[in-house]
Amino acid sequence: MDPVRSAEMTWRQVEAAVGRGAAAIFPMASTEEHGPHVPMGDFLATEEIAVRVARRTGDVVFPCLPFGYSEYFRRYPGTLTLQDDTLFRVVEDVVNCLIDHGFVHIVLFNGHKGNGPTLGHLIRKIRRCRGLLIPIVSPLGLALTPDVTQELYGQAKIGHGGEPMGSIMMYLFPDLVDLGLAEEWMVKDFHGLQPSGFSGVVFEGGEVGLALDMEDMAPPSGSLSDPRLATTERGKQIVQRAVDLLARFMQWFKGIDPHVKAG
Repeated sequence: MDPVRSAEMTWRQVEAAVGRGAAAIFPMASTEEHGPHVPMGDFLATEEIAVRVARRTGDVVFPCLPFGYSEYFRRYPGTLTLQDDTLFRVVEDVVNCLIDHGFVHIVLFNGHKGNGPTLGHLIRKIRRCRGLLIPIVSPLGLALTPDVTQELYGQAKIGHGGEPMGSIMMYLFPDLVDLGLAEEWMVKDFHGLQPSGFSGVVFEGGEVGLALDMEDMAPPSGSLSDPRLATTERGKQIVQRAVDLLARFMQWFKGIDPHVKAG
């Protein structure tokens, strides 16, 4: 099988891939806590999904960026977080290299929600300055629609430090997960208000922006949902659905011209 990871290819092979119209996939995610039972490197899952997609579509996967914006997890030992402007500049430099090398279709596979705002600003700059549309796709965002989540979990709540990362890692990297190490989980109120995420709380039915950290809403375990819901079968369904959808998206995207007027 021909390699799909650029790190395993020669520059001549990458040049040939550009010539035949292959897309460039740049995966990224984070290194952060996911409860005591799951490894911190969630980028491993994003990278593996990207490789599985590329094997179907004939595209090239560039080295995964293993950390992103994880400010709200920074007090958990081992978490690595970039500042907004650092993340912006690193991804911008990589994308500009890919454009300069002749890739027309470039896709960011983002496995960490916290990277989203920064990447959104970046792709607007790329459009304005380089005249190219760069999609951002979230493997889990595509795969876990409300209907699919309902089918897999019923009425059970999912959240950071529990599901779905436990199931995904159990399927992809079973030796790295130990459910016996799982601890207490819950979503705590913040001074009597319900957190709406890491960026706010609910006040009388509306959302108020507030900079929350994980320990503001979770027990010491860092788990917001029940780790015991994790199963290999759930992980398999999520990953396979993500790969199927992403492969179809790549085929669609390569069928359009992403060039737009710069400036």
